[in-house]
Amino acid sequence: MGNKHKPMHPKASGLQDECIRVPKVYDWVTDSLTVKKELRFTDEQLEDIQCALDDPSRRPLRIVVKTPTVPPLFPISGSESSSLKDSQFFCEQVGDKRDVTVPISGEFVDAELVDLLFTANVIVKVVDRHGEVVTKIKTDVTALESFVLCYPDGTDLFCRVSKIWSKLSSGSLILNAPGPSRVKFEVTFCVDVQVEAEVKLEVLAKFCTPRGNDIDPIEDPDGNCPPIEFPKQCPDIFPGKPCDAEAKGEASGETGEDATEEGVAGILFDICPGGVLSNSKFKFTFDDRSREDGLKSFNFVATEFDPDTLEMDEVKGGVKLLISGEGKTDHGDELDFNLALVQSKYGDKFQVQLIKERSGRKVFDTGVVDVTEGAIVIDDSETADLSF
Repeated sequence: MGNKHKPMHPKASGLQDECIRVPKVYDWVTDSLTVKKELRFTDEQLEDIQCALDDPSRRPLRIVVKTPTVPPLFPISGSESSSLKDSQFFCEQVGDKRDVTVPISGEFVDAELVDLLFTANVIVKVVDRHGEVVTKIKTDVTALESFVLCYPDGTDLFCRVSKIWSKLSSGSLILNAPGPSRVKFEVTFCVDVQVEAEVKLEVLAKFCTPRGNDIDPIEDPDGNCPPIEFPKQCPDIFPGKPCDAEAKGEASGETGEDATEEGVAGILFDICPGGVLSNSKFKFTFDDRSREDGLKSFNFVATEFDPDTLEMDEVKGGVKLLISGEGKTDHGDELDFNLALVQSKYGDKFQVQLIKERSGRKVFDTGVVDVTEGAIVIDDSETADLSF
C-alpha cells in the first residue's frame, strides 16, 4: 500500500465553519531577575544567637532564607493569572507604557516599553541543629525591570511570578561565637509576561467577522457603524523568525595553519534546539601546546546569538552552518565570536574566531580544524531530531 491519501474535506469529517472567541498572544517573554539584599541583626537578635551558640547541644546554627511558594506555571491563561497581588508576592506595571523604536533583524520596529515591579516577602531565619528558630527577620525584596513588548492599544498585559528562590552570599553555618552581625543573600524571580487580547477566529486560524444585521430588519440604521478591527500584530517581535537549520555535537582537533595559536581546540554546541535560536548553547576550549610564549589555555561560553548571521550553505560532500554572537571567557573578557561548522563525507571541520567588539580586532582564530575526535551533525529539516 502506498502512503498517499486523498485529503478529507472538512464537511466529510463532521466539521463545520465556526467563529470562536479566544485570547490571542501578541507577545510572551520570560526572564529571571536577581536582587541582592543585606540585613542587619538587632542587638536583641544577636543576644539570642549568642545564647544558642553557648549551648553545645544547639550548635551548629544555620541561616535559612524562606521565599514564598508560587503556583505552577500552567495553566498560563492570563485571565486566570491576572490577579497576582498576593500576601507574599505580586507583580505590577509601574507607570504608563511608552512608544519606542527598536532594531530587530536589521530593521527598526515600533514597540512599547513598560516598567514592571516584582515584589516578594521573605523570612531570614537562624535555626539550631534541631530546626528550632533562634531568631528571624521579615523583609520584602523588589525588582524593577523594563520590558520592550509588542503591546499595542487594545491589548492587556499580564505578568506573573513562576518561581522564587534564594541563595546566601556567604556560608549558611554558624559554628562558633561571635555570630555574624549581618547576612547577605540573593533572591531570584522567574517571571512570565504576556500581552493578550480577545479575538474572534474562524476555525483553522482565520479571523472571522461578525455577520450583518440582516435577519428580519425593521428599519435601516442611520449612519455607518465602525468596522471591526483587531489590534495590529507584531510578527517581527513575536513569535519571531524560526531557525532554518539545527546543529549539535562535540568535536576537537589540532588548530589549523592560519591559527593565531598552536594547540587543541574543542567545541560543544547545540544550535537552534527545537527551532529556537535563543535556546542555543556553544562552549569553546583551547589547550595551548606551545610553551615558548607561555601557556594561553582558556575557555569561552556564548551568551547571545545573532539571528541575522545564521546561515547554511552546501559544500563539497556536505553542508556548512555559520553563526555569530557574543560571549565571555573564563578570564572575564567579553568578545564577539564567529563559528563555522562543516559536516562532510570527507571529514568534519570547524573554525572559531574571537573578536573584540569595540575595535573589531581578531584576538583568536583556530584556523580550519579537522575533527579528530567527536562529530558534527547539521540538519535543515523542519522535524530534525539531533539527539544522540
